[in-house]
Amino acid sequence: MRRLLSVCALLALCCGCATVVVREDPDNPDIAEALLAGVKGVTVQSVNGAWKDEAFAAECVLKGNGEKLTAVLLAPQMRLATLTIAKPRTIRWERAPQLPSSLDPEYVIFDIALVTLPTDALAKALGDGYRVDETADGKRRTVFDVKRGELQSVRQILPGGDVYFRNAVYGYEFTVKTVSHEN
Repeated sequence: MRRLLSVCALLALCCGCATVVVREDPDNPDIAEALLAGVKGVTVQSVNGAWKDEAFAAECVLKGNGEKLTAVLLAPQMRLATLTIAKPRTIRWERAPQLPSSLDPEYVIFDIALVTLPTDALAKALGDGYRVDETADGKRRTVFDVKRGELQSVRQILPGGDVYFRNAVYGYEFTVKTVSHEN
């Protein structure tokens, strides 16, 4: 509980983001709705990754209750982005000026779904345009874009429970470590 309070205090102290986008009808409503149903409680995660030649580290706080999901991406002493999905099908995205304007909230939603949703829920949300394959032990999952005939992403659960994720389309990868979770 102390960790949750400190995260909430940090969020309250962070300055506002420069760009705000509100969408009433997301590109992938089934994915947004699957995330609303699938993410419950408050989860704090550390995220370390690389894109092109740049490494990045951040903390992600996911908070969901079935009606609303909020994801906050934090870097040291700075809020990078806040994503909120709420019923019925509303997305609110706040982005710090340090993040590229090309970073679309739909991509963030897609990646959160690819990392967090159980395989059955993900396959249902993605629909017929994608094929989701998982190893028998559940530790490695791949998603293929059937229309393009290409690998979309790879998710692998590492020893110790961390999750490795690679987006094959945009060429970035990251590892997610769950720091805490409260229902």
